[in-house]
Amino acid sequence: MPLVWEMGGAVVTDSRRADLDLQSVEGDDTFEDLFQANKGYAYRLALLLCGGDAATADDAMSEAFAQVLPRWRAGAIDDFGAYLRRSVVNQVKRTFLRRGFQRRSEVKLDVAPAYGPEDQVVHRQVVWDALRRLPTKQRTAVVLHYYDALPVDEVASAMGTTVGTAKSHLSRGRDALRELLGDRP
Repeated sequence: MPLVWEMGGAVVTDSRRADLDLQSVEGDDTFEDLFQANKGYAYRLALLLCGGDAATADDAMSEAFAQVLPRWRAGAIDDFGAYLRRSVVNQVKRTFLRRGFQRRSEVKLDVAPAYGPEDQVVHRQVVWDALRRLPTKQRTAVVLHYYDALPVDEVASAMGTTVGTAKSHLSRGRDALRELLGDRP
C-alpha cells in the first residue's frame, strides 16, 4: 500500500520501484496514450526534484513532454521511459537556472522521535525540508537513486554526467542529509 504525502496543495504517492516503472504502450499508440500512461510518474519525479513546489513541478513536467513530442514523432526515441526521465531532470535543472531559484530559509522543527502517525507526518516534513536545502544536483541524485530506485549508472545517465560525478553528488547529498537531519530516526 503506497504512502501519501501532502505538500502544500500537492499529493505525492510514495510507491517503490515496482509500482513506479514507466508505463509502456504499444508502438501504434498515440502520444496522448503515452502522456496519459506516464504523466503521474513524471509529475511525482518533478515534484520531488523541485522540493515540493507543485506549480514548478507541473510546469517542468509539461515542458518535458513538450520537448519529447518532436523526437517521438521523428521516431528518434528508443526507450521512452529513460528519455522522459532525462527530459524531466533536464527541465527541472533549466527551470532552476532560468528562474535563479533561491531556496527559502525555513525554520527547523525540533521533533522528538517519530512513533505515532502525527510524529510521522512531522518527520516527513522535516525530510522534505532537508531535501529542499540540498543543492540541485545532490537532490537530483538522491531522489533518482532512493525514490526512483535507479542504480548509480542510470542516475548518471539521467543527470547527463559520469558515474563518478553521480556518485560524488549522491555521497555529498547523503552527507548533507545526515547533517541536516541529525539524530532524527
